Amino acid sequence: MVIQPETLRALIAGGESDTVEFKLNPPRLSELADRLCGFANSTQGGWLIIGVEDKTWEIKGLANPAQAVDDLLKAARMCNPPLPYAEATPETVTVDGQKVVAALIPPNDGLLYQSSGVFWLRLGTHTVPMQAGQVSEYLHRQGLLSWETWPNERASLQDLDQARIESYLEHISKVAGRPSRARSSEDLLVLQECVARLRDETTGQEVLRPTNAGLLLFGQAPRYFYPQAEIVCTYYQDDSGVRRYDDRRIISGTLTEQIEQAMAFLRLYTPVAARIEGFSRVEEPAIPLEVLREAVVNAIVHRDYSLKGEAIRIFYYSDRVEIHNPGLLMPGLSIEDLKAGRTRSKPRNPVMASILRDMPGSYMERVGTGIPFMLNVMHHYGLPTPEFNQHGEFVVTLWNNFQRGSKNLPALARPAATAPATYQSEQPLAGTGPLEPGPQPGVVPMAQPLETPASRPGLERFAGTVPEEREQRLRVALEHVRQHGFITNKQYQQLTGVSENTATRDLEILVAQGSLVKSGKGPSRRYGL
Repeated sequence: MVIQPETLRALIAGGESDTVEFKLNPPRLSELADRLCGFANSTQGGWLIIGVEDKTWEIKGLANPAQAVDDLLKAARMCNPPLPYAEATPETVTVDGQKVVAALIPPNDGLLYQSSGVFWLRLGTHTVPMQAGQVSEYLHRQGLLSWETWPNERASLQDLDQARIESYLEHISKVAGRPSRARSSEDLLVLQECVARLRDETTGQEVLRPTNAGLLLFGQAPRYFYPQAEIVCTYYQDDSGVRRYDDRRIISGTLTEQIEQAMAFLRLYTPVAARIEGFSRVEEPAIPLEVLREAVVNAIVHRDYSLKGEAIRIFYYSDRVEIHNPGLLMPGLSIEDLKAGRTRSKPRNPVMASILRDMPGSYMERVGTGIPFMLNVMHHYGLPTPEFNQHGEFVVTLWNNFQRGSKNLPALARPAATAPATYQSEQPLAGTGPLEPGPQPGVVPMAQPLETPASRPGLERFAGTVPEEREQRLRVALEHVRQHGFITNKQYQQLTGVSENTATRDLEILVAQGSLVKSGKGPSRRYGL
């Protein structure tokens, strides 16, 4: 790989972050190895650039870049196991007349790297020793520890929905053509790792505890135990999210409830074109519903539930649907394999996948073939090939055929009403027709209604009245985030040519209207979806 000066210039302009570090000169080899391991143990990898002042981001250059390259190669061999660089050895690049050395460390490949006997991790702009919890999180992320089969010490069998369990057991008995050989429903759930047998440390007696998978599949209130197990669905009428969203729902419940509610949301906003074939009226959704369903089920089964505070997020734009999933691909799978349809069954949560397959509704009927199915269906309807990306999370993008700005769209059918904005979710969501206003069974009211221009001072100055020049800049920012996962103030200045104050105002507009969220402070602050 040849590193272009423009690439480095943009990275340097963005400042240090959890994926970029500057060094004025090569540090001692042991410290250099620590930095490399920190990037190698992260989900995103990163850039180590030598010849740049880390405080001012000024490009100073190196008098002996060959020595810096040699030090980087030696430090990589000091890591345990030895660290591979991405595609090529570190390179010397001339930027603004100064020679700097850049090394691209690839995202974690399933191995845990250490230096000086310590596992290091890049957090923000620092490289720190991994704590026990972070090592555990890493093992979960790689599928080496099974989060789904861990018993939940706070839960009991009373937290499971017995009616849901009986319905499942009845269904699998019908499918098998004979009753289960298990002596009780509890025994069967133990065999399927939805319940665990434990020994009470005080009494020494056996106690049954639901596992994480058991609560997510059969729990009466999974959200109580796992606030992160939810889906945030957002609908925009435009193709970029420049303007404030038109509808947002937060969906929770058991995994099957989440699938059905997410699909109801997608059906609600998916345009349908009608055509006459013979004497029949044929309706074709802008994106095939079976593809949307497969993408939603895959997200629920393959997401990393050990990541607290992170939800599945579905963004519905006028020309596409994006599904953002916490966690990355399992080791051994690559984006290139997915694009080529070369996939095999390797679920992160095999217990959940197995039980969803056996539940009424056949949620996992295409185990191991879901991605090829999506590719084939989209091709059959003449739609663009699905896109797969990883930017600290796994993202699937499904495009429809409606060209941006086209005025020659087919007649569309769409429900006229949307749900009231004062509820986090509607349960159940109607698949067709307007949603009924007012409280619904199982709905959790929000503490405060969603903000509108009238409810938050300052929003009215850009809600629906974004000047064309600014709107074009905001589109640039959102497209950059879609491609790279985030944008910084410096990167926005570089892309649009505006001042720091203008960049801050523009980006805060996108935050205030819900198009982006910000994290971090100071120059390293990021704006992402």
